[in-house]
Amino acid sequence: MTSTPLGRRMLGLLAAGGLARGAQAQGAFPTRPLTVIVAFPAGGGSDIVTRIVARRLSERLGQGVVVENRSGAGGILGFQAGARAAPDGYTITSVTQNISSNPHLYRDSGFDALASFRLLSLMVKVHSVLLVNPRRVPFRTLPEIIAFAKANPGRLVAGNGGVAGNGHMAMELLMSQAGIEVRQIPYRGEGPMLNDLIGGQFDIAFHSAAGLRQHVETGALRAIAVSNETRINAFPELPTVGETLPGYQYSGWWGLAVPVATPDAIANRLAADIQAVLSLPETRAELAARGFDAEPTTPEAFRAIAERDFRLYERLVADRRITAE
Repeated sequence: MTSTPLGRRMLGLLAAGGLARGAQAQGAFPTRPLTVIVAFPAGGGSDIVTRIVARRLSERLGQGVVVENRSGAGGILGFQAGARAAPDGYTITSVTQNISSNPHLYRDSGFDALASFRLLSLMVKVHSVLLVNPRRVPFRTLPEIIAFAKANPGRLVAGNGGVAGNGHMAMELLMSQAGIEVRQIPYRGEGPMLNDLIGGQFDIAFHSAAGLRQHVETGALRAIAVSNETRINAFPELPTVGETLPGYQYSGWWGLAVPVATPDAIANRLAADIQAVLSLPETRAELAARGFDAEPTTPEAFRAIAERDFRLYERLVADRRITAE
């Protein structure tokens, strides 16, 4: 049972957890400012959400919480810095679903983020909306898209915000489950991709729900479905992909974590405080204004989501032969 990568990961986590339980937090916590590492550039969605939560956490802890961006290699550089920080609670890392996908995409990185962190709480789930440019294609429903793609393999062209990002992986999962082929064009970020979709450079794309409403209401884009397992607040009128393809669900996520050897007392305190600030009406309102739903989650539930997605990416990367290059 423990010969699998997932089994070895869990043994390592349990061993590290035992060491952590044996450690005792010294004195009060916190007594000085904290740092939150974001493994992606400033101004992106994970950065914006992390800064909102960090500000509220600072107010609750009575200490400064400084956000530091360390981007590169699909998040690996920032995740490494966070995982290798002193396990004293003063360095938190903003983690994404990349900690579940990277082990399959970067096989020679020598770093396994999922086994290197104690997960504290989700901040938000990242819902993706399937969009078409109505001036290029006439589709109004997902069954129409699937029927066309089956009759015309490779004719539809999709954009995405980057290799192995949410848009890319949501489309790969759609192709896998629908039995279709769509030609994908990777961009360096969702912003440039969205501009080209609106400009008519390609037909279709998954894009995070945040900031899309204006483009749909003006008719520049047509929203078809959401990748989430349930309908979402930002687009309550849209069906899910799973209503056409039962079992389909894809949501990215952003959460907070500390090094795996962080003592229980500190990790539990931080987890409770993060969940508390995410439950505040003002935090929920601030996130909702940017198209996100707050998702305070217990450490156990967070790890279950990350492990579930680890297995999803393992299958998807193998089936679709996806690489990060």
